[in-house]
Amino acid sequence: MMHEVYVFASAMASGLTAGFLYDLIRMKRKAIKTKTVMAAFEDIAFWIAVSILVFVTAYLSNKGEIRMYFIIAVITGVVFYYAFLSRWVILILTFILKITLKPFILLFRLLSPLFGLLAKFLRDKAEKTGKKLHTARLKANRRLKSVKYIMKKI
Repeated sequence: MMHEVYVFASAMASGLTAGFLYDLIRMKRKAIKTKTVMAAFEDIAFWIAVSILVFVTAYLSNKGEIRMYFIIAVITGVVFYYAFLSRWVILILTFILKITLKPFILLFRLLSPLFGLLAKFLRDKAEKTGKKLHTARLKANRRLKSVKYIMKKI
């Protein structure tokens, strides 16, 4: 009896984890617009990961046997996650991301004018270098022509 409870709890944890992974994908899709082809690859990767997760859970908890109560437990875990935990997990993860990213966004906004000045400086130097190289190429061509002219006379 205890073994079945352990298997059921493991399978339910596997379903909870699958729900959490899908919430991560949902959050990523809301933050970054995903094209249809990329979304299909993400979905395939999600299902492969969940399949591996479920089968590893079955292997570790029940020596690889998948019974009906195991499948019911996985589905129960997913349903429980979406019914009671999903909203809170998304709120907490969004809060953590905002706190984590806020200093980087602020730093980027502060350094943007500096990067603009640096880019302008480098662009000006590149233009001057390009002009110097062009002038040097013209001089080298003139010298080469004069050397060719001298060689023809010899």
